[in-house]
Amino acid sequence: MSRTGRSTLAVVGAFLWVLASAFASAPAHAAPDTPRENDSHIMIMPPAPQETTASSRAVAAVSPTVSPAADYVHTTSGNPVECTSGNLCAGVWDPAVGKYKVFFLYRCAQYSLSYWNGVGQAVNNQVGAAAFFYGQNGQILDVALPENRPFTYDWTPVWSIRNC
Repeated sequence: MSRTGRSTLAVVGAFLWVLASAFASAPAHAAPDTPRENDSHIMIMPPAPQETTASSRAVAAVSPTVSPAADYVHTTSGNPVECTSGNLCAGVWDPAVGKYKVFFLYRCAQYSLSYWNGVGQAVNNQVGAAAFFYGQNGQILDVALPENRPFTYDWTPVWSIRNC
């Protein structure tokens, strides 16, 4: 088989695998009906992790980041965060400040994640673009289809996100 034939076959196979995995497994747990305003989704962060005492924060006080950089806000458990149209919004616990840090991934890129641990929340509010969550070796862990409701997600095994 020629190199071109194998490349075409590989691309078709990868596409079918991604398509099948998107329908076979939904990412994490969908949140109960959450408010939606205009084209925005309202995210409500889950309860804070149990190990949020001052002594545990002193040991692991490194704030989660993404590269390339993206806009973010800090919020507490139970407070609403608006995820506007065109964004993949991802919230992760920030032990440095004892609040959730919600990133707004708007620009099409593969974002490397640093210090993302534990359970947070996400919503894909992009128009027509699936988001891919990758593990340490580059394997696809999950696919988040657009227009999903916010869902709870364990970020610990995720090393990068491609939002387009």
